[in-house]
Amino acid sequence: MCGRFALARPLKEVADTLNCEPLSDLTPFKPSWNIAPQAWVPIVTQTDVERNQPAPRHIRLMRWGFRPSWAQPSNREPINARSETAHEKPMFRSARLHRRGLLPADGWFEWMTTPQGKTPWYHYNMKGSLSYMAVIFDRWSDGENMIESYAILTRDSNEDCQPVHHRMPVLIQPDQSDAWLGNGILPPETEVGIVDRHAVARDVNHAQHDHPGLIEPIATLFDQEYGV
Repeated sequence: MCGRFALARPLKEVADTLNCEPLSDLTPFKPSWNIAPQAWVPIVTQTDVERNQPAPRHIRLMRWGFRPSWAQPSNREPINARSETAHEKPMFRSARLHRRGLLPADGWFEWMTTPQGKTPWYHYNMKGSLSYMAVIFDRWSDGENMIESYAILTRDSNEDCQPVHHRMPVLIQPDQSDAWLGNGILPPETEVGIVDRHAVARDVNHAQHDHPGLIEPIATLFDQEYGV
């Protein structure tokens, strides 16, 4: 799940909300309504770049698609990790323990299987706020190049999201950020009544499409059937 998301609002909102240092001017981020795997995006963390040590909370760019420090490059690097088992898996165990972050997003896309094929749906905070997804990350180097890469933690969908997909990102509210970033504590569940959703055009299926219209709602024949 969660194979695309949008982040177009100024990152100053993230820095102000989470009380963290902003993204460096040397690593600018271009707003996007169709962020796909392998893209470099802002991640909020309070872990040092070089070591697994605490650092002042800040934003830095990381690549979407998890590559552990010990792994060889692959075209099958995972973009998601199950929150229920990440602490047990050799690929994710160290990152889950030491390298945690938050991914800010205006919203994310999921695909519903329907008689007409897979239909994309845009999910977002119904109050208009940014959503913050729990991520884990690692630092990989071949001696010349260094890459920090991340995976989004997922969990079973709540009632807001379940009609579209059985999994959803682990969402962290701003007042839960200290528990996650500092101590690795995830909220036990995602509160119902936070996430809204609507169907969008299939243009989002193509990563080269990137414009605000991708998150605009469209009418579907299944609105009544699925209770939307």
